[in-house]
Amino acid sequence: MDHEKKSMNGETLAPTESTWRPYALPAAVAMVALSIVAVSVFGGRSLAEEGPAPAPGAVTSVELTPAQSQAIRVETVGTYRFAVERHAPGSISFEADPALVQGESTLLTAAAAYDVASKELVREDSLGTANGLSQKQLEQAASDKQTAQAALAAARQALRVLGKTDAEMDAMVAAGHVESAPAGEASARWAVAYAAEDDAPLLKPGQPARIVVSAFPGRSFGGSVAQVYGALDPDTHRVTFRCRISDPDHALKPGMLADVYVEVQKPVESVVLPDDGVVREGDGTMTAWVTTDGRHFSQRVITIGLEQGGKTQILTGLKAGERAVVEGAIFLDNMLQAPVDD
Repeated sequence: MDHEKKSMNGETLAPTESTWRPYALPAAVAMVALSIVAVSVFGGRSLAEEGPAPAPGAVTSVELTPAQSQAIRVETVGTYRFAVERHAPGSISFEADPALVQGESTLLTAAAAYDVASKELVREDSLGTANGLSQKQLEQAASDKQTAQAALAAARQALRVLGKTDAEMDAMVAAGHVESAPAGEASARWAVAYAAEDDAPLLKPGQPARIVVSAFPGRSFGGSVAQVYGALDPDTHRVTFRCRISDPDHALKPGMLADVYVEVQKPVESVVLPDDGVVREGDGTMTAWVTTDGRHFSQRVITIGLEQGGKTQILTGLKAGERAVVEGAIFLDNMLQAPVDD
């Protein structure tokens, strides 16, 4: 049914476009406003529909009652020195690498054989056929030297694959014996690990390492990289390396599975949040919650980096000195996903 509109003097007005517009405008404005406002929260009740995290720069807020505030903990954001490490699976090994011991032994044997063959060739050359040596004997001496030289080259190449340098091999040959363990390392143990191909260029002898074994949960053993093999396994595309471990009470046993973490560069000082202060949204976005008064909280999109010891490195989205939720962030996040009953 049409409703007639009358003017102040009682005349009937036709329902023209101009007379109806003032009555329709507030509803239109309200609809636009509702489409712009993504989330409205009143006293802890969320009207947000479940969906992806807010876009960078967007602000989504909640207000907590005193009772709801008991579910979270707020602290001032600080910094933390994160170790820059690379992880590699491995196991506790024997005190000496059997392949390395065999390779060093082969090198010394080949070097000795080459020395003998070289001297014999020089001796026979000096005598010559004029002193009763046949041409065949001279040729055999030259062949023996070539054979010994090839064996020595092969032995050196095998040790290069195991991570030995030419200088180390020269010193070993000059000394006539394999390298002995440094003094004061009676308590040392070893770990052999297998690093991913991308991490191979980062590994260097002498880098600090920590070793974790499942047999001792919550404990890590300090150590350092002692040797990096010079070739990757063609099947696994991983490089083998060995770490010397400090184990004064001889707790580690050969064959134990181990996780090896190598510090490949100096630690970095970064903004940090406890893991419980970081929320992963359904679309993979990472968020945190910040506040200025302990009652009103704003969701902030962040990017994260390293995660160590229950701490998460914050690369962007949060600054030191701000106040953020460090425990119970998921509680605030859930308030945006489902209404909270009074």
